[in-house]
Amino acid sequence: MRPLLRTASALAFAALSAAALDSSFVSQMQTTAQKLERDASGINRALKSKRHDANDVKAKIDAMAGDVETLQTLVKDFEATNPQLSSREQAEWALLREKVQVLGIFHENKRRLAAEDLAKHRSLIRAFADGVALRAKKLQMSAAQLQRGPVS
Repeated sequence: MRPLLRTASALAFAALSAAALDSSFVSQMQTTAQKLERDASGINRALKSKRHDANDVKAKIDAMAGDVETLQTLVKDFEATNPQLSSREQAEWALLREKVQVLGIFHENKRRLAAEDLAKHRSLIRAFADGVALRAKKLQMSAAQLQRGPVS
């Protein structure tokens, strides 16, 4: 009877861990990160041209704020559930959470500079947009790693 209980509790722990990393959460993280990567790359391309539409670029930057907030909300919601994670998953989760924080900082710096003077800070804004795109791509990879589950 005891081996059966141990097996059942081990399966329950594995189920909790798997539920915590469900595919819809990872899918939302990856989809939002892909959208951010695409939008940031678009801003970078738009700013390469000296004849860019400043209002259009600012609107795109402001629209990206919603995606950054979505990622931050996903992280908060995930942590609020207090999932049972293995030590490897905890380490990967910490990296993912930090990537979302850094992504938010890069976006906020880009948004602040665009609000001040887009023409004056064009090269810095392009660099921040490139940084957002790169970090969004890395966030997608981190989310995929987190979903893989325990290493056998």
